[in-house]
Amino acid sequence: MGALLLPLLNALLGGLITPFVTAWVNYKTNTATIKEQGFAAGAAADATVMQAALANDVQLAALKVQVYGQPINRLIMLIAGVPPALHFGLIFIDTIVASKAFLGAPFFGVAKLPAPYDTFEWAIVSSFFLVHAVTLGTSNVSSWLGKAK
Repeated sequence: MGALLLPLLNALLGGLITPFVTAWVNYKTNTATIKEQGFAAGAAADATVMQAALANDVQLAALKVQVYGQPINRLIMLIAGVPPALHFGLIFIDTIVASKAFLGAPFFGVAKLPAPYDTFEWAIVSSFFLVHAVTLGTSNVSSWLGKAK
């Protein structure tokens, strides 16, 4: 409909609409080009960060294989890591069973550690058995998408 009206209005108004439409189309084209360049720059920066993170993960995995392959480290993990992990797991299972089946009453009766020691247990469990963090933070593309609105 607009395609039919624009030439008619342009003919009636003596060529006044064409410069405005041309300027508007140029503005929209430049805006789209700038947004596309911003996305490309953000994606390139993210690719660089991800490649560096991947290289770091490869080096970390090689170091873990070297360190954790030693017999003394395995013994330390068995002595210092398994008992806190077992206790932490029993508390976790007892909490879930109690909340699901017995409405808050402890099923196994595993006592939690007192105040400073529970954080020590969590530190031991997380240092021995938790995996590497998944996220690297806000990516450049996601921050660009937030600005591009």
